[in-house]
Amino acid sequence: MPRRGYQFENQIKKVCEYVEAIGGHAHKNHAERLQDGTYIKGEPFDYEIFLPNYKAVFDAKECKTREWHMVEKDIRQCDEMKKCKNAGLKAYFLICFEGHDVRMIDVDTVIAVLRRGRKTIRAEGNPDWDLIRILGGKTL
Repeated sequence: MPRRGYQFENQIKKVCEYVEAIGGHAHKNHAERLQDGTYIKGEPFDYEIFLPNYKAVFDAKECKTREWHMVEKDIRQCDEMKKCKNAGLKAYFLICFEGHDVRMIDVDTVIAVLRRGRKTIRAEGNPDWDLIRILGGKTL
């Protein structure tokens, strides 16, 4: 049985490979660890993509339902991504709902939900994420 999130991670990996193939830069961030693997601190967000016409940071999450329930780590990541958005980058959470429906939720949308005292966002009403198509390539 494949590990949880493997298909979703693979989809993101293919997008990163496409970005690299067209002359951009994309990479996955990793938690800070000691040489022996001891965890020090987490990454501010999972991925960074840089192209002349598209600069973005995002964090990827999976939900088994149609709702994403934020936890404290998500809120800290939101704060870090907001700094990037303030600097002119796209900043969003990439949520895979029910194992197949990938949606992009802008960091400002997340902040607005949190300001209303809520920590849950539904899939509906948020745009699909097909970055290869957005960039003019063939879909996966």
